[in-house]
Amino acid sequence: MTIADRIQSLRKSKGMSQEELADAVGVSRQAVSKWESEQATPDLDKVVIMSDIFDVTTDYLLKGIEPVKTDDHKTMADVIDQKVLTEKNGKRAKSALKWFLIGFGVLLGIDFISMLIYFLVNGFPT
Repeated sequence: MTIADRIQSLRKSKGMSQEELADAVGVSRQAVSKWESEQATPDLDKVVIMSDIFDVTTDYLLKGIEPVKTDDHKTMADVIDQKVLTEKNGKRAKSALKWFLIGFGVLLGIDFISMLIYFLVNGFPT
């Protein structure tokens, strides 16, 4: 798609006539017609005006490059906070697991000692 095609497509999608676009940009209708028929190309200042009218980037008008749209606008501070929180949560999880295993080990140790005392007092089953 050429710049001529993009201008024509955007103009039509806005429901504008060549005359209306010409008035908005500050040129004649014949100039718009020449742009759309590839007989001429608009000056850069006119490209900037059209990018505002059509609500597109100048890169899109000139080269057909559409901007990458992202819904996630993370700042560097957000990324750092997320990393710190993730590391902090990871440390908490490791600490909780460590204390759980220590507690479980203590209970197993108490159970083993209790069983030993029981067998020493009552003797081993025959």
